[in-house]
Amino acid sequence: MSKEKAKDLSSVAWLNLVLGIYNIYLFTVGQLAFNLIVGTLNVGIWTFFRNPETLVHIASNFKQTGKKN
Repeated sequence: MSKEKAKDLSSVAWLNLVLGIYNIYLFTVGQLAFNLIVGTLNVGIWTFFRNPETLVHIASNFKQTGKKN
């Protein structure tokens, strides 16, 4: 995975943080469990993919394990 693609995916992860916080806010206002679930998933995605180096590392490990099989 190129660093440019990893940076783009990292930007999408930051968008997930914004949407996650908004969904959690909607949960506090409307008490819909769907908003809580979607909000926590979005924040979780941001947690794991906010750093572009993490994406590059995961992709390189995925390539290496694919070659072994």
